[in-house]
Amino acid sequence: MGSLKQLHGRLEDLHCKAKNLAETGLALTNLFAEEAGRLNRCDEASRLRKLCFSIRRQLDSVKSGEDAASCGYSQANLIVSLGGLAVGGMIKMASRSKQLSALADYLLKNPTDKECPFGLILICIGPRGLPDDAGVVSISQLARESSRPESEIINKLQEGGYLLFNEKTFSLLIDRLIDDVREGRLYLPISREKLSEITASGELNLDLRK
Repeated sequence: MGSLKQLHGRLEDLHCKAKNLAETGLALTNLFAEEAGRLNRCDEASRLRKLCFSIRRQLDSVKSGEDAASCGYSQANLIVSLGGLAVGGMIKMASRSKQLSALADYLLKNPTDKECPFGLILICIGPRGLPDDAGVVSISQLARESSRPESEIINKLQEGGYLLFNEKTFSLLIDRLIDDVREGRLYLPISREKLSEITASGELNLDLRK
């Protein structure tokens, strides 16, 4: 009888230990899952930070291109303007012809072509959302190349389903998204529809020219 009691006691002890081990294993599994989730969120937040860094580099490059284009345009306009003034002045002084005089007046009054837009650069997010479908676009360059106003270019892109942000607003958006990702409220990829909801909330200033 004594040996049976001892065996029963050992079995109960083993059962208790097994139960404790199972509970410990479950707790460790949950802990590992939580840690894996945390690491995944940190990785996704890091991807957003890298995206922001990449966009800033693109912005710097496009800004340099716009500055160079604007400077070149101004210099060309100056040359045309000075040339037009000189030619117009000479024609005005040397000719008594009404037609030539009219041409001189035109050159004197209109030494340059119409103004071209420069410097409006925006971040564009396409249908696949973030982080895989974002880039920098010079609205001014597209307007110059197509001889259309910048507002028309913006409307065309928005009608095509693209979200447009200036540098400041995009930075605020990324900060917001990083916080949400780290807290587990959002996961990558972030759809264009979700981004539209966030921008429609009114928390971000969507004035594209500020």
